[in-house]
Amino acid sequence: MRKLYRSVYFWQIATFILLGVLVVNKVVPGVAHVMKSDRLSDLTIVEPVEASEIYPMFTCPCCGEPLNKEEPCCGAMIQMIDFIDQQISQSTDKDDVILATAKQFGLDRLTNEEDIVALKQKLTDLAPADAPKIEFAEIEYDLGEVSQTEGIVSTDFEFSNQGKSDLVINKLSSSCGCTSGAIVYRDEVGPQFTMEGHGQENPKNWQVAISPGDNAIMRVYYDLTVHPDLEGAVTRTVSIFSNDPVEFEKKVTITLVQTK
Repeated sequence: MRKLYRSVYFWQIATFILLGVLVVNKVVPGVAHVMKSDRLSDLTIVEPVEASEIYPMFTCPCCGEPLNKEEPCCGAMIQMIDFIDQQISQSTDKDDVILATAKQFGLDRLTNEEDIVALKQKLTDLAPADAPKIEFAEIEYDLGEVSQTEGIVSTDFEFSNQGKSDLVINKLSSSCGCTSGAIVYRDEVGPQFTMEGHGQENPKNWQVAISPGDNAIMRVYYDLTVHPDLEGAVTRTVSIFSNDPVEFEKKVTITLVQTK
């Protein structure tokens, strides 16, 4: 009989504790997470994600400074901040928010090089055996000395899908509004993408699937008329975003010397 009373007493206490945790979780979302189990040992505490912790982990593609919600430098920084805020509203897992932001804007936007290396290793470990794999023959090209009278110049970077499933590309992005990129696959030229957040709209709801073993081209355009007062050395990059689970952002670089 005493054992029965003890058992009832134990479960009464357990019930009160569980109800208390649920009330706290209702008042402060994300503070407590209750696992579906009958055991009190399976109750785990989850710290809420703070946006202020995530912002400085990423840099603006325009100025290279850490994200600052109080004093954003441009539309590109605002776009990144808004994306992080949206991710935090949907997830209480800090790693998930960081990964989603890196996938959206590129690994190079992470401030700490060690974070980039660690994230790449994690992605490599988790990549399925039949994943697509993007591979470029070259990722840098020097256009040499180019006069503004030439207007727009371009060069091609050949790449292939060395994986075992379709390589799906849905976005490109450049480091400056003077530079843009497009995918050429099976003689069809896709739409041009440029730098986001500076008043220029990139194509929406576009994608192309590169079959395993197939080659394609990323065509990079540079418009010398965008910066008419610029003379001297120029370096610009274009990023290609795909479903490659590791190299989901691949970057190519063009250099030149701009003259009048």
